[in-house]
Amino acid sequence: MTKGELESQLTNAKNNYILGLAVISLFSSPEAYPILERNNAKFGGHSVSFNQVANLLRKPTDRDIAVKEFLNSQLRALIKETFELLKDYCDETNQSAILKAQPWFHFARIIRNCLSHNFRFEFNSYDKSFLPLSWNRRTIESSMDGQHLKLEFFGYPEAWDLFTEFHTFVSNRLR
Repeated sequence: MTKGELESQLTNAKNNYILGLAVISLFSSPEAYPILERNNAKFGGHSVSFNQVANLLRKPTDRDIAVKEFLNSQLRALIKETFELLKDYCDETNQSAILKAQPWFHFARIIRNCLSHNFRFEFNSYDKSFLPLSWNRRTIESSMDGQHLKLEFFGYPEAWDLFTEFHTFVSNRLR
């Protein structure tokens, strides 16, 4: 992979996150429900109705749960995918030491692991050797082992901030 390809993939991840936020904005508007009811997705001989989505969104409690879970998937995709892209690129180009020296690296690595494990912190002995870890006024502590990741601790704004750190790192530090 070239640096240009990495930057392109980071742009794709950013665009997907923004598309997800746009979808949430549309889902919050009752004007979207009739559109959903009369449309569907067609692929490979299948047709999936969006009627169930309209029905789900009409109920405030169900909508809140669905929106939160959808945004969690967006958060997971943004951080996991971009972290793995960075790691792979740095491994391929012998720049892993530069990546691992970033002040956010181990914080991001543990968050990426947490997002991969049902939004739970699960520390191994290697992880614990770095704790406590701080980034952007957030601190991961050993007492968080086994706990669920709270969106108040690392949510959509923090994901965007961490992604921005990734992007700046690629632009300014990698060859």
